[in-house]
Amino acid sequence: MERKTKTSKGISRAAGPRSPRPNLPKRHSVAIIGAGRLGTALGLALKAKGHEIKVVVTHRPATARRAAAVFGPRTLALSALQLSELSASQHDRLNRCSLILIATPDDTIQRTGKLLAALLKRSPARRIALHTSGALSSDALDPLRSAGFAAGSLHPLVSISDSRSGAESLTRAFFSVEGDPAAVRTAKSLVRNLGGQTFTIDSGRKALYHAAAVTAAPHMTALFDIALEMLGRCGLPARRARQVLLPLVESTMANLATQDPARALTGTFKRGDVSTVRKHLAALKSANLPQALVAYVLLGQRSVSLARKGNANRAGLERIARLLSEAAKSSPRQ
Repeated sequence: MERKTKTSKGISRAAGPRSPRPNLPKRHSVAIIGAGRLGTALGLALKAKGHEIKVVVTHRPATARRAAAVFGPRTLALSALQLSELSASQHDRLNRCSLILIATPDDTIQRTGKLLAALLKRSPARRIALHTSGALSSDALDPLRSAGFAAGSLHPLVSISDSRSGAESLTRAFFSVEGDPAAVRTAKSLVRNLGGQTFTIDSGRKALYHAAAVTAAPHMTALFDIALEMLGRCGLPARRARQVLLPLVESTMANLATQDPARALTGTFKRGDVSTVRKHLAALKSANLPQALVAYVLLGQRSVSLARKGNANRAGLERIARLLSEAAKSSPRQ
């Protein structure tokens, strides 16, 4: 049946069907436990999307006050000691937060969860607790589950060295999420709200997942540092060495963005250039760079495996594989 509405002149006219209300994301009141680079970046990103950062807790009072100042004058700053000695008003403020975000170091997440579970009363409203560890599953928050929280983990695959630029990076990041269904739904909604994307993995594989992330990013930084050390032995200052190597690294990333690793591989191992590998190994030994030698051999063996997928120079690759094997056996243990 058509609904009738009146115009300003009192004339009735048929009204069309009402437009459905947009499915707006829930705005959370958030407590951030551990406001280092990641915790602060997440808080800034969530605040920019309309979530209220009600409480921030860090180890020391001064760092808590600095973190709270970043989020605004209405954010309550607490130290770890104050968290265990809350006033009635502070306790009420924390207890009213719909989302607890634990961004402490991995070794303290379980202990933090136990403390919060002892502090926070059960509430009729469903509350969410998320930790940001890449290596730990949501089981680390079991005490909060017992206190009525839905528990999960929310780990961004992004490198954050500065909180403000990190907040912007989070809008383009992929996040690993897992845990209780309600926690996973909330985590996915938060990430969509930020502009990022989510994926899920088996909770029992979190440590392996995190090792992959460390290999792809922090270990890449360590590998870059090894290359800088090698160029330093060639006489280049560290700053100039970075300038020289970065375009090479960027071009490699560009190749990986459009090709699988076997096709993106270039250079000596792709060609199966035996004499060059022999020279590399001799130079590394002569320069007395044992860590660089170990890294070269190990990664060279992987490069041989990649090159075998498409290289016609099978004989050259086999000779390189033998050279690397012999170098591995003679390399000093680190």
